[in-house]
Amino acid sequence: MRFKLAALPLMLVAATAGAEEYNSFTNATYSDFEAGSVDADQIDLDTTYYFGPKETLGPLKEFEYINKVSNVFAGYSYVDIDGSDDDVFGVGGEYFASNGVVLGAAVYDLGGENLDALSIGYLFTPNFLVTLEHVDNDSDNEFSLEANYNHQLNATDYLGFTFNVDEEFDTRSLSSKYFTHLGGEQYLTAELAYVNYDEGDDYWKLGTEYFFTKRTSVGFSFDEVEQYELGMTHFFNTNVAAKAAYVSNTDNDMDYDIFQFGLTVQL
Repeated sequence: MRFKLAALPLMLVAATAGAEEYNSFTNATYSDFEAGSVDADQIDLDTTYYFGPKETLGPLKEFEYINKVSNVFAGYSYVDIDGSDDDVFGVGGEYFASNGVVLGAAVYDLGGENLDALSIGYLFTPNFLVTLEHVDNDSDNEFSLEANYNHQLNATDYLGFTFNVDEEFDTRSLSSKYFTHLGGEQYLTAELAYVNYDEGDDYWKLGTEYFFTKRTSVGFSFDEVEQYELGMTHFFNTNVAAKAAYVSNTDNDMDYDIFQFGLTVQL
C-alpha cells in the first residue's frame, strides 16, 4: 500500500508532463485569392492574451473546448482586390468572474462602418456556458443566444457542441467537435457545422484533422457549396508554427482558388 501511495504523485506527473502552457497567441496569415480575371490579396493579423495559462491537450494547437480564462484580443485584416483596398480592425475582451458570470465586449471598424458587440453569460458548470450577445452596427442591431456544452469522455477526449440562434429564430446553427487521442503522439479531430435558414438554403460543413505528432498535423474539410480545403500545420519548436492551406471551389458559378500561408507564435 505504501508503494502505491508513493507512486501516485509520479503517475500524476507523468500524465501531465506532456502538456504545455501558454498565455498569448499571435497569428499572421497571407491569402492569395484567384477567380478568373479577379485577383485579391488578404493579410490577417490577430493576437490574444489570456490572464491565466492555457494548457494543451497534447497537440500544441489543441486546447479545451470551452474557454474559461479572461482575455483581451485585437485583430486587423487588409484586403486588396485588383487595386481597390479595404481594411477591418477590432479589439475586445472577455472577463470570467469567480461566481460564473462572463462579460464580453468588442469594437470593430469595418472599413468606415462601426460595429459594437456586448455579451453577458453564465458558466453553469465547467462544461456548460450560455451567452447572450447584442450586436449594434450603423444600420441595425440584434440579439443572439449561444450555448456551449462539452462532454468529457476521458482525460483528453471530448465531444463538444455549440448552438446559436438569433432573436427572430430565423437562423439556427449547430456545430460539434470530437477530439480523441489515438495513442502515442497521434490525435484526431472531427468537426461538423450546420446552419438552418428560414429564408435560404441550409448550409453544412465537415472537417477532420490528423496529428502525426504533437507538432505536425494535416487537415481536410468540404462544405455544401463544394468548397474543399487541405491544410497543414507544423511547429518548429514549442512556440513557433508555420501553416499552409489550399482552398478550391470548382463549381461553375463559384470557381476560385485560395492559397494561404501563415505563422503562429505561442508564448
